[in-house]
Amino acid sequence: MAYSPIEHTGSSQRSLLENPILKQISHRHGATPSQVALAWLLRSGDCLVIPKAARPEPVRENRAALDLVLTEEDLRVPDGAFPPPRRKTPLAMR
Repeated sequence: MAYSPIEHTGSSQRSLLENPILKQISHRHGATPSQVALAWLLRSGDCLVIPKAARPEPVRENRAALDLVLTEEDLRVPDGAFPPPRRKTPLAMR
């Protein structure tokens, strides 16, 4: 489950929206880094993704991620940069 995956930050992580890998992929596709992140998470159909959206614009942007077709290379790069956790990880609370 990816709960609020776009703005997830931790002590050693910065916002996904500032990640240079996602920025590079988004630039190639004419998309936003958040759309790339959501498309990457949704690719297998085995992950429940719950992005936060309080206004209509982010909801539309999130929905557009479903239409984004990432290449195999696009998918490999984030897979290496953002490996899944090896143990249960508590939700970060702000």
